[in-house]
Amino acid sequence: MTEEMKSSESPQTLSSFWSLPNDVALNILARISIIHHPSLSLVSKRFRSILSSRDLDATRTLMRKTEKHIYLCLKFRLHAKPRWFALIPSGPDQKLKPLPSFPYKHYPVSPTVISTSSEIYLIGGYLNLKSRRVFVLDCRCHQWRRLPEMRVRRGRYTAAGWIHGKLYVLGGCESSGEVYDPKTGTWEPHMMSIQNGVVVENFGYFTTNTCFIAEEKILCRAVKNLGSSFLAWCNLEDKMGWRQVKGLEGLLPESPDFLSVASPDGGSRLAVWWVSYRKEDDRVLVSEIEIWCAEISFQRRSREEVYGVREWSKVLHTMNRSETGGVISLLSSAIVNL
Repeated sequence: MTEEMKSSESPQTLSSFWSLPNDVALNILARISIIHHPSLSLVSKRFRSILSSRDLDATRTLMRKTEKHIYLCLKFRLHAKPRWFALIPSGPDQKLKPLPSFPYKHYPVSPTVISTSSEIYLIGGYLNLKSRRVFVLDCRCHQWRRLPEMRVRRGRYTAAGWIHGKLYVLGGCESSGEVYDPKTGTWEPHMMSIQNGVVVENFGYFTTNTCFIAEEKILCRAVKNLGSSFLAWCNLEDKMGWRQVKGLEGLLPESPDFLSVASPDGGSRLAVWWVSYRKEDDRVLVSEIEIWCAEISFQRRSREEVYGVREWSKVLHTMNRSETGGVISLLSSAIVNL
């Protein structure tokens, strides 16, 4: 086919697409990976309008076409504020895409970070003093906004979780709890109890850096203690307390700079994150830092034993310290569905 034939057919092809009903065009675009949306949005105003609509999100969810995307918050010596990045697949590799800078004057220190659907929430932390603020990153358009302020100032270790469409928070150096209703845009006081250091609600469990593994009905969290790091589990139905997950010896480095967990598939597996220096021929290369992730499944072999199975583990990204002023810190991580 000659170039002349191609160019003569392109307008007709586009014209055919424009003539489709809006719901049909929406159904077609919902099947395309979000990775290609930036390029598609340049095609026309209609494409851009559909790709930025809430209807597209709802259609992709109904069609089960959403994809898990990884977001990382990094702190460089050369930058005053931490910065969020999206980990974008690029062929066989992955690259970090910097997001727009945090638009507010001060980025909170040690906030609780949770995600739901396509949004990431920064809750509490410190802005000189403990903070009532909640910041939200909309990962569909990479825009920040603020929720109405909480009733109580909360520092680090604030427990938070979404239950039945409402945001529940507790702790942060405060004993009181509260709940945010996005339909009314208001916070209300809420009583919650704590067992084994975990917030317990009638509808579920949540706490900082702890995940509920629904299939095994256990809680799992990452632990750093006296030069060692491991995964621990507990069962809220008894009072055994926290025990080490077996079968994962050698998975985590002894003293990782960052260690966090998330449940990317709704509670059957665990994603574990950590940061360590790159090794080459058993030599530690302090000039390069690796961001790792592993996915773990679980087997409950007895009342007192839980074994972990490493499904996969890999380096997500390698960064050179000299390019960023000598210091790179991974502050937070999140998984969203887009």
